[in-house]
Amino acid sequence: MPRPYSVDLRERAVAAFRRGGRTLEEVAAEFSVCDKTLSHWLKLEAETGRLEPRPRGGGHFSPIQGEVLETLGRQVRMRPDATVQEHFEALVARTQVHTSRSAVIRALRRQGPAEVSDDS
Repeated sequence: MPRPYSVDLRERAVAAFRRGGRTLEEVAAEFSVCDKTLSHWLKLEAETGRLEPRPRGGGHFSPIQGEVLETLGRQVRMRPDATVQEHFEALVARTQVHTSRSAVIRALRRQGPAEVSDDS
């Protein structure tokens, strides 16, 4: 995701709109932002009294952490020639974790170079 616009830019754009005499679209164009962005800033200021960007939301966190990750690591050490699909199936069977094959690939990459075939 791109970084939020600076508070300085937000303040200048909102102040320019509040001075009046121009439409939201004209002020947004002057500051090279979308008119919906300027509208959002006005709403944000009305709701919070501030123009600082709201904190970013969390994301989806991998269930392959802690003991589950250790189990995956043991599997790889025991069967380094197994495919990702085989590791995925074994991990789900052993831990009952709800995950995906691609999550297993990402977990393996986070752990560094591993001798795991990406074959299905």
